[in-house]
Amino acid sequence: MKLAVVKLMRVQKRDHVSYGRHNNTLSLRRPSHIHGRNLRHNHGLALEPNQQGFSPLHIASASGNIEVVRVLLSVGRKRDVCFLKDKDGLIPLHCAAQRGKIEVIRELVSSFPESLEEVTASLETPLHVAVKNNQVEATKLLLEEIKNHNIPWGIVNQENREGNTVLHLATLGKQLQIVEMLIGEEAIIRGSVDANKQNRSWLTPKDILDMVIETEGGSVSEMYRVVQIFQTAEARNAREKRRDRKPVGLSRNPFRMIKKYLDYEITNSTLEQRETLLVVATLIATLTFTAVLQPPGAFRGEDSNGGSGSQNNNNNNNNNNNTTRIINTIFGSRNSTEGQAIMAASPVNFTLYAAFNAVGFLASVTMISLLTKGFPLRNWIRLCIISIVATYLIAIFYIAPAEKIFSLVVLGVSLLLVLREVYLFIYSLLKAFRIARRL
Repeated sequence: MKLAVVKLMRVQKRDHVSYGRHNNTLSLRRPSHIHGRNLRHNHGLALEPNQQGFSPLHIASASGNIEVVRVLLSVGRKRDVCFLKDKDGLIPLHCAAQRGKIEVIRELVSSFPESLEEVTASLETPLHVAVKNNQVEATKLLLEEIKNHNIPWGIVNQENREGNTVLHLATLGKQLQIVEMLIGEEAIIRGSVDANKQNRSWLTPKDILDMVIETEGGSVSEMYRVVQIFQTAEARNAREKRRDRKPVGLSRNPFRMIKKYLDYEITNSTLEQRETLLVVATLIATLTFTAVLQPPGAFRGEDSNGGSGSQNNNNNNNNNNNTTRIINTIFGSRNSTEGQAIMAASPVNFTLYAAFNAVGFLASVTMISLLTKGFPLRNWIRLCIISIVATYLIAIFYIAPAEKIFSLVVLGVSLLLVLREVYLFIYSLLKAFRIARRL
């Protein structure tokens, strides 16, 4: 857990440096040259970015030039100007929030309250940006605007790309005032913040607080006050959550019951345990896949009759069978035992070997699929896993005895798995395209 918090601190510092560079660039090019007369004759000027990708409204918002902001919002394409994103996915409201420009924030939100829900390329809302940059007054104003404009309160629990909510970030930054605004006795949106939400590293804000106290310390009085606030909010660390979690309830659907149980097992494990399981599962998958490619006794070479031995005779005798004819049409008739596993001469031994090997392989790839839940490009990973499973089954089909039961089972399972994952993969791509159009 300590390693995960250290990584989180590094990401926080890196992003803070990145925001600093972003701010410096903005401050170099203040839009004092923009006049309402020019904009009224050419609305395109308000949407024209500079070399760094910042529009005039981005620059005016970051610099706090409220007069220019109002002029830019008065152009015909007001919405396009307000929601225009720079190269990092920031809209003007993000720029105002990261530099604490109160008047600009109020003006932008009053024009388009829904801009409070816009996210950057790092999936951060303006509230995330204000908290990350320790803009206390801007954070307070944004919370009040969320409350006053009936924005869904779930936005205060929204996760960025690392899975951190604003409470995670405020705790990591030891920002007492912001923590009080979120979960204190005088919380602006009382009861809306989930104090026990876990990030991608499975850490709750309480986990982060414990590690911050242990590694960085800080003002004793302030940290004591933060601890009190967390206790009042009944914030717990991940281990306490696991201990209090109820066992999986019974279900009439056996598949749903198994899934719930697996989710319960994963949730009740530590980050270190999950990482170890992922390594072990990957190793098992590699070994079992290799065992199919290199079975005991290796493979047969070309038979003495050049592929016209008993195997060929069996196929000719079965050509009238509809199932065999369909399989031969798809894969071609097998007139030779070349490439067949020598073990396949004993169907019982081969079946036992293939069955136990398949159990190990399929169980390990299932573990990999479950343990990578929440990873980026999740559907890509699933497609890769299912493709490997299909390859594994086809390899068994090729080296197996020429029995139609093997062909039917392998072909059916492979097609079902691959078609399902191809559907999910295409669906995820379409969803990604829709999201990309909004960025």
